[in-house]
Amino acid sequence: MIIRKTVPFLKSPSIPTVSALVVLCLTLWNVALPSVGLGQAPAATASVENASATVTETLRRDIRFLASEELRGRSVTDETIDVARDYLRERMESIGLELDSVAGGPFQRVEIAVGSEVRNESGNVCRIQIADQPAVQAGLADGFGPLGIGSDKQSVSAPVVFAGYGITSETHDYDDYQSIDARGAIVMLLRKEPGASDPDSPFDGVKNTRHAYFATKVINAIEHGAVAVLIVNDPDSTREAVQKVQNRIDQEQRRKEGLVEMLSNLPQQAVKNRAATAEKIAGTERMIAAMQAELTSARRGVLGIADAGTKSQQSKKIPVASIARDLADRMLRADGGASLEAVETQINQTFRPASRAMDSVTVELAVDLKPAIAVSDNVIGRLPGKGLLADQTLVVGAHYDHVGMGGFASMAPGTIAVHNGADDNASGTATMLACGAELKRRLAGADSHRTILFIGFTGEERGLLGSQRYVEAPVRPIENTTTMINLDMVGRLRDNELTVYGTGSASELERVVDTANREFRFNLFKVASGYGPSDHQSFYRVGVPVLFFFTGLHNDYHRPSDDFDKIDFGNLTRVTDMISGVAFRLAVLPQRPVYAETDPRVQIRRQMTAFMGIRISEQNGVVKVTEVTDGGPASKAGLQIDDQIQRIGRQAIRTTGDVLSWVRAHEPGDSFEIEVRRNANTVVLRGKLEKRS
Repeated sequence: MIIRKTVPFLKSPSIPTVSALVVLCLTLWNVALPSVGLGQAPAATASVENASATVTETLRRDIRFLASEELRGRSVTDETIDVARDYLRERMESIGLELDSVAGGPFQRVEIAVGSEVRNESGNVCRIQIADQPAVQAGLADGFGPLGIGSDKQSVSAPVVFAGYGITSETHDYDDYQSIDARGAIVMLLRKEPGASDPDSPFDGVKNTRHAYFATKVINAIEHGAVAVLIVNDPDSTREAVQKVQNRIDQEQRRKEGLVEMLSNLPQQAVKNRAATAEKIAGTERMIAAMQAELTSARRGVLGIADAGTKSQQSKKIPVASIARDLADRMLRADGGASLEAVETQINQTFRPASRAMDSVTVELAVDLKPAIAVSDNVIGRLPGKGLLADQTLVVGAHYDHVGMGGFASMAPGTIAVHNGADDNASGTATMLACGAELKRRLAGADSHRTILFIGFTGEERGLLGSQRYVEAPVRPIENTTTMINLDMVGRLRDNELTVYGTGSASELERVVDTANREFRFNLFKVASGYGPSDHQSFYRVGVPVLFFFTGLHNDYHRPSDDFDKIDFGNLTRVTDMISGVAFRLAVLPQRPVYAETDPRVQIRRQMTAFMGIRISEQNGVVKVTEVTDGGPASKAGLQIDDQIQRIGRQAIRTTGDVLSWVRAHEPGDSFEIEVRRNANTVVLRGKLEKRS
C-alpha cells in the first residue's frame, strides 16, 4: 500500500518539482535566525520561551522536509538522496558554516555497493532445447533473469534435472535429491518449501524454515554437483510481485499528474523552472515505461536481479537465474510429464518429493553481471576554530539516508511504501543543524575553541559506509579529532529517558554529560561502550572518543509508520539544547579527552511498549509491589500489594531494574509468569502484557 500524507508546507502550488521544492524551502533559511539560547541560562523567561519556539520551529521545518513523501525515504539508490543532500548544503550555508572542506566544496563522494547489475544485456541468455523441437530463446525481460546470488559471469550447457524444492533435510525426513543425480546438471527447483501456507506442513507452514531460503537451496544444489540453478517462482509470490510493481506504477503516475499540474501553474517567464519540471515529467514517463516491462516479467514469475539476495563465497561458484513459470511448465511437460501446477500441488499435498531427470531437455545459459555501485555524498560544514585549540577537531554528525520505499533493511517486508524516516534519522539530522546554528552563536565570543565539523553522513543504512569513508579520508587529521558526537533517532523521548552511549570511551565524557544534564534533568541511561550500530562506531574504531545520543528503538523503526506526526518536538527541543551544551563544553575543554577501551558487546535499548500495571520498590535486594493498577495485567493475574517478586519467566529478580529490563524486552500480548513471595508462601501467577498507552 502506498501511504499518502498531506503536508501543507510542501504542497504550495508554486513549487514545481522536488528540486524546486528544495529551493523554496531553503529560501526561508537565507534570513538570519534569531539567537536560540540553547543550553544557556537565559536573562528572562520570555527569552527562554522565544528561543525554544525558534529552535522547535527549525526542527519542525527540517524534519517535515526530510521526512516528506516527496523525498521517498531518502534511499541511496534513489535520486531524492541528492535532494536531501542539497538541502543540507543550503541549510549549512544559511547557518554560516564554511563549505570548502572537500576540494573547495562540501561534498565527500561515497561509493556504495548495492548488489549486482547487468553488465551486457546480450550476455544474459537462456536457450532451451526440448528433444528435436525448435529451440526456445529466453533473455532479459523475456522469461529469463540472472540473479545476483550466483556467479557474475559464466556460461554453461547441460542437461536439466528437476529437484522439486531443492531441499535435503534429515530433520524433516525429506530429500529432493534422493532419486536424482544432479552432478554436471542444471538444477531447476521451486521457490519456498512444501506446504508453505499449510499449518500441517512438516516444514511449519506458518513461517519459513531455513530450507526456504534461496542461499540454502543454491548451496545444497552445489553440494549435489549442480553446474547452474534455475529458480521457479511460486504462485503467491508471483501475485505479490505483480501487485508491488503495479503499486509503483500507480505511484509514479500520480507523481506525473502532480508534475503536470505544477507545470500548468508556472508562469511562462519561469523558463528554468518550466524546463526542469518538463524534464521531471519526461523522466517519470521513462520510469513508467520501464516498470511496464517489469510488470510483464513479474506476471510470468521472473524474479528481479536482487530478489534472491547477494552472493556468498559458496553461492557465487555457479550461475543462478530465474526462469518464467510458463517456460518451466513447458520443460516439465516434455516427454509427457505433469504440468508445473500439478507437480506443485502433488508435492504440497503429499509432502513427498517429485524430482526427476528431464532426459529430453538441455539448456544453455549465460549470465553477465557486475557489481552495482551507487554514488552518494557526505555533506560537511565547518565552524573554524580559534586560538590554541583551533588545530583540534570536534565532529557532530548524523546520517541523513534512510531505506527508501522498502526492500533493503525494511522491517515491513513485502511493503512498497515511503519509509519516511522521521525519527531515523531526520530527527538527528535536524538536531545537528540546530546545534550548528547555536554553537556558531555561542562560540562567537570564545577566545579559543576547537574547529567543529558538522557532517551529514550517507550510507549509514548500508553499513556505516559514509562515516567509514570519512575516517579513511578525513578532511582534518583524525589524530587531532578529539571527540565525535553522533545523533541517531533522537525524536521520540519517552519516560524522560535519554540514552547516551560512549560515556566510558574517554576520561572526561561522563562528567561533561552529567554537567550539561543538570539543567535538563533527563533520566540518563549511560552506556560506557563506544561501539554500536551507528556512525560513532567508525570513529571509535580509529581511536576517537565518542558520544551517541539516542531516545530508544520503537515499533516504527524501518517501517512506513516512522512519520513526522510522531516526533515529540517539545522533548526534541530539550534534547537539542542538551546536546548543544555538551558540544559547547567539548569545544572549549582545555584538555582533550583521553581515549579508553570499552566492551564491544552492546545491546541497543528499546523503548518500553508493554504495560504490566504495577509500581515497585527495592530494599535490601527485595523487590516489592507497592501499587497495582485496577484492571491492568498484573491485577488480572492476581498480584497484590506487598508481594515480593522473585522471578519473571526464567529471570531472577533482585532489582527494580531487572523488572524494567524484562518488560522492556517484551511486546504487548506476550505472556508472563511471575513467582512472588506472599506472606510465607510462594505463589506463581500468570497473565499477558498489554499495550502501553
